[in-house]
Amino acid sequence: MVDVLSTELNAEEKRRLKHPLVGGVILFSRNYQSVAQLQKLTAEIHALRAPPLLIAVDHEGGRVQRFREGFTRIPPMRELGRIWDEHPQRARSLAHQTGWVIAAELRASGIDFSFTPVLDLDYGASSVIGNRAFHTKPQAVADLAHHLMLGLK
Repeated sequence: MVDVLSTELNAEEKRRLKHPLVGGVILFSRNYQSVAQLQKLTAEIHALRAPPLLIAVDHEGGRVQRFREGFTRIPPMRELGRIWDEHPQRARSLAHQTGWVIAAELRASGIDFSFTPVLDLDYGASSVIGNRAFHTKPQAVADLAHHLMLGLK
């Protein structure tokens, strides 16, 4: 899986993406200006090869939401964990709905999949994970991740 530099493909990137050892492209915030621009970029990437390259993004909500303008703002997954503490069934439902929104918006933009959810447990020791983790309890993480994945599916 490789990345591209900007919001449009240059000639060198097109050549590289056509190489048979490349299986996919990961996009980042630098590749996004608007929904229409993203749709154009993903269509161009998909058109380079048959079968088309897979296009991915790390788009999980909170501080790791690569596309913002024109997309629903997704809260950090920790918020679902907080709800799970008091209302597990509500948190499951919200996780499912959140997954559906993420998938629907990305799919409509030509993205094939997102690297989400984070399945780490948050013990407060990692600033990298932080509120990206659903919870400190393995059962809560497994439960919420399962329901998020059902929505993504």
